Amino acid sequence: MTILELIQATIPYFSKNNVDSPRLTIELILAHVLQTTRMKIYLEFDRLLSPQELDLLRPLVKKRAEGFPLEYTLGVASFAGRLFKVSPDVLIPRPETEILLQAVLPLIQEKGLPLLDVGTGSGILAISIAHHYPSLEIWGCDTSEKALAIAQSNAETAPPIRWHHGDLLSASPVTQAQWVLANLPYIPSAIIPTLAREVQQEPLLALDGGVDGLDLIRKLLPQAKALNAHLALEIWHDQAPLLLPLLKEHGYSQIQILQDLRQMDRILIAQIY
Repeated sequence: MTILELIQATIPYFSKNNVDSPRLTIELILAHVLQTTRMKIYLEFDRLLSPQELDLLRPLVKKRAEGFPLEYTLGVASFAGRLFKVSPDVLIPRPETEILLQAVLPLIQEKGLPLLDVGTGSGILAISIAHHYPSLEIWGCDTSEKALAIAQSNAETAPPIRWHHGDLLSASPVTQAQWVLANLPYIPSAIIPTLAREVQQEPLLALDGGVDGLDLIRKLLPQAKALNAHLALEIWHDQAPLLLPLLKEHGYSQIQILQDLRQMDRILIAQIY
């Protein structure tokens, strides 16, 4: 079977099983297995796939058709121009979190107080910031030891980052910080069953934020304030009106809300002055 024949055979199979972007998906799986690029695949449509290559492809195609997320299938995900290892122990990086990163980067003082990435997951924020500000003291914090192990693996080629296992900042590794960044579980519990089948295979611990989605964010606010830190949060689209009075109550006087690509409230930047 040639590369083109495999693509042509897989597209209807993916479509039948409700896989989004079936052609793109099989091309990405092919590129991963063949350790090449999609462009080179287009240049080698007539190349015969070896039995060994087909043996590697079949289980990946089957898993994706069954609803297993593509990023978990490949074991990697892209974020801010870099590839990160991912597994079902961590959330899959999303474009919304890149909005948070780009909003915060120009506000960071490299020679200032430490920065804490709470709920670091695969480490995408901490690692991306470390590449921009290599001399900044950065902490990646998570309640999941498995997530921290993945983050540490992703950070092997990054400037030094410190890691903290704990419940948010209840045992903060620092006494003051310039920024606390947090992509905590913020989806209301009742919404979880309505999410796409792929999303429901991500860790519930990193998705479910309680009845209104704000359980952990409410817990984090006084902890961040105790460090006198500015705060950057990823939020559910209807949570800003609930959070604004809480932030002001904790001394955050300058608050900015940013929207995602669908023009929905998604990122909240709160600074203390």
